[in-house]
Amino acid sequence: MEFNGVEQVGSQAEAAMASMQAHGVLSTPSNFSVWYAYHSGQNSDLKRTIDVLLSNRCPIDDQTLSQLHGKFFKPAVSERALCEKTIRARDTLKTVLKLVEKAQGDAGDDISAQFLANVQSLADLIDSLVEETSRFVGRSERLGLDLRESSVKIDALERTLEDLRREATTDGLTGIANRRYFDMSLQTMGGDAMNSGDDLSLLLIDIDHFKRVNDTWGHAVGDAVIQFVATTLAQTIRGQDCVARYGGEEFAVLLPTTTIEAAMRVGENIRTALSRRHFALPNDADTVCAVTVSIGAACYDPGEPLAQLIERADAALYKAKKTGRDRVVGT
Repeated sequence: MEFNGVEQVGSQAEAAMASMQAHGVLSTPSNFSVWYAYHSGQNSDLKRTIDVLLSNRCPIDDQTLSQLHGKFFKPAVSERALCEKTIRARDTLKTVLKLVEKAQGDAGDDISAQFLANVQSLADLIDSLVEETSRFVGRSERLGLDLRESSVKIDALERTLEDLRREATTDGLTGIANRRYFDMSLQTMGGDAMNSGDDLSLLLIDIDHFKRVNDTWGHAVGDAVIQFVATTLAQTIRGQDCVARYGGEEFAVLLPTTTIEAAMRVGENIRTALSRRHFALPNDADTVCAVTVSIGAACYDPGEPLAQLIERADAALYKAKKTGRDRVVGT
């Protein structure tokens, strides 16, 4: 166990050295400590900050590393403590010096002038040290202010990136996940199902007679119907499931750890929920109509291409529409 720990530390140290070389920075102890902490995961806030910088292709040079070291390793605290201790040492030494001078006056040659000169020289040295330390602490405080401002900017940048990420994976009309997010989730859940052996089911859902809705009431009403179905789906599925607008009037639902039998029950719950709700025309609340859907269900066969899972669910959906619509068909 101890040998594995040594290997891990060595690997993290090598990664830190490689990062310094990759970014063309000096191999200083402070630069090394920042990169080592990043690769070892010792400081989650530091890792998150560097990940944001890397994802935005920001240069991580010696100045940036110095700021990161100042922020996350908190040198200013120890510097201030050093300053305070040095000041106390100076005051104590001055007190001792006064006592020695008084003792010289009282005892004459018992205290040598050479000793007093050495003590005075030491006192002067400490005065100089205190002055220099104070200036250093002042610079650290200014750096801390710069780092706080930089931290605010990084947090704002991270929020902006998160907003952009959300926009890129959200359907603008319905507010649920879009096709891009569905594709990413299918890859992730498919990999998890392959590794764990757990079931993964897919529902493909199509709004019945949607073209007739557009032709009769127009595309604005058609959009409202799509939103109506999306809201019902979002309210019906579990938190771990993924519902997405697959395209046009078609939706997809990924159901992890769900057998084909359970997936068909979920599909039936969706179909029933829609049948119990009546859609009112946006500009005519007195006119209501029923919205029905056809649903195809399929369960992932470990090892099969994910595209084949979609094809099987799509074939089941086609069968549901061919055999009368408003029903759930499994494969």
